[in-house]
Parts: sequence; C-alpha cells; structure tokens
Amino acid sequence: MTTTSTAPARPAPLFDDPQQSTARRILGTFKGPVGSISAALVVTLLIGLIWVGPAYLSPSNVQIVGVSVAIPLIVGVMASFALLAGVVDLSIGSMVGFGAVIFNQLVAAGLDPWLVALITVVVGAVVGLTNALVIVKFGAEPLAVTLGMLTLLRGLCQVIVVSAPPSTLIDPLYTVTQGAILGFPTLLLIGIGVTLIAAGIVSKTRVGRKVQAVGGDDRAAARAGISVTKVRVIALMVSGIGAAIGGILYVGQLGSASNVLGTGLEFQIYAALMIGGYSITRGGVGNPLGGLLGLLVVAGITNILNVQFFDPDYLDLIVAIILLAAVLVDRIRGGDSFE
Repeated sequence: MTTTSTAPARPAPLFDDPQQSTARRILGTFKGPVGSISAALVVTLLIGLIWVGPAYLSPSNVQIVGVSVAIPLIVGVMASFALLAGVVDLSIGSMVGFGAVIFNQLVAAGLDPWLVALITVVVGAVVGLTNALVIVKFGAEPLAVTLGMLTLLRGLCQVIVVSAPPSTLIDPLYTVTQGAILGFPTLLLIGIGVTLIAAGIVSKTRVGRKVQAVGGDDRAAARAGISVTKVRVIALMVSGIGAAIGGILYVGQLGSASNVLGTGLEFQIYAALMIGGYSITRGGVGNPLGGLLGLLVVAGITNILNVQFFDPDYLDLIVAIILLAAVLVDRIRGGDSFE
C-alpha cells in the first residue's frame, strides 16, 4: 500500500533564482541563525569599541552587562522549552514578579530562605501546570490563556505589595548575584552553564527531539507515539519554574521586590529569542545558544546607548529593526534555516 507524505511544506524562499542569489550564498556561510547572530554580536562589539573605546570591554563594563543579562537569560532558556513545544508563555514576566514578591514577603516575615525558595519554585510549577491544563485539556488558545495569567499574577502582586516592600538581604544569594569569577559575573556564568545544558538537551537527547517534534507538528508527533499532552505540560511547568527562579534571583540582586518587578520582561526575552533564531509562530525552531547570543546583542546595544547617554526610547527602535532584520534573513534563506 502506497502512502503519501503529510509533512508540512517549508516556506517558499524569498529569492527563487535556481542558481541561488548572491544574498543567499552570503547568508549561507553563517550556518544558520546562530552563525548570523554571532556575526551581529561581533559587529555590536566592534561598534562599542569604536564608539565608546577600550572601556567598552573593561572588566567593570563587562560586569555591568553580564549582571543585566544573566537573569533574563536563565528565565529565557527555561521559557524556550515551551516555545519549542509550540506554546508562547506570556506570563513569564509576571511570574518573575510574583515569585519575587512571594519570596521577599515570606523571608521578611521570618521564614527560612531555603524553604521559601522551594515554596516559590513550587508556585512557579503550579502556575505552569495551570496554564498547561487550560491549554492542553480544554484546547484554549495559548496566547489568551497566558495573557490572562499575566494579568492575574500582576494583579496579585499589586494586592500583596500595597506599600513599600520590605528589604531582604540574604548573604549567600547576594554573593551569587553580585559576585564575579575572573572578572565575569558569577550569575552570568551560571546562566551560560544553564544555556549549554539546555542546548545539549535540545540537540543531543531524545527529550529534546520530542519537544521539537511536538512543536513542529503535534499531529505527526502523536502518530509517532509521542505524548503531546505530557510534553507540553512539562515544558510549561519548566517555563514557570524558570520564571520563579528568576524572581528569587532578582530579590538576591536588588534586596527587595516591588509590585512592578518583571513588567515587560516577557517582551524583552521573546524579542531576544526571536533575534537568536526562535520562531513565535511555529514551534520546534531554535537553539538556546541563539537565545544567549540574542540577549547579548540586545544588552550590548543597551550598554552603548547608556554609556553615550542616549534616550532609552531609542533602544526599542533599534531592537525592532534587528528583529525585523532577523525575520528577513530567515526568509532570504528560505525559511528553513532553523531546522
């Protein structure tokens, strides 16, 4: 019996020249989005060195950039598993804030910080599980569900913190979030380590292949014997846990937690992930290393603007241009460069 392939067609390339256009040949040398964003990072560093001078790569400035990008990196890497599974979790920014508020308030009330950290992580897992059950079991639209959760958690933050939040200084946590090893922020090195582990899981393990299969084509994955429900539930729980950990780390870094902490963080993270090669519209696409490089590019540009005393509003404009360029590069390659 003859069967026909039901695999989804790849997006048509922007340039259909049989001989392959010059643009595609040039972009092809960068070996996918990770190569392209690596080139963008090199360009960013060169601009910084030319415009700011050698101080741009000084240990103190590297420390500033590293500290600013480390927590979004950890949160983004964990959230990227849901993205690979075909679900955009918009609630991560509010979960970061909610986790920080819970951790800060309970520690200030006298509870053991390690116990409170465990409670906070469990709350993050429960939030992810709640998102997953509504999305997977009831077939609700992921963007609508996670946007609703974003609003709910932000409202809870406002209710819990009605005045100035208490200060909480936890020595071991402060040491991790503010310390440095060989001039590099400890927290950034931890974030890079998490990224490398995640990249290994995505590219080298059966778990990673299952997540990508579910995001790429959930019906085909189900026919192959993969539990789509289980994969997406676990991926969303990992996303919630990552956001909760991010909230804890912010308390260690800032010594407190306001009711607006984490506001807009989800858009910063997803913009960087898209710049780094992930797709919001189709799952199974992306690599944690690309996300790391995307965040570093955005952080590097932000630092240049800050040092040169530019209006912060210019950052949104520049990130938007880079994001559009990343989408255009994907289309020029033919739309399949991530696979």
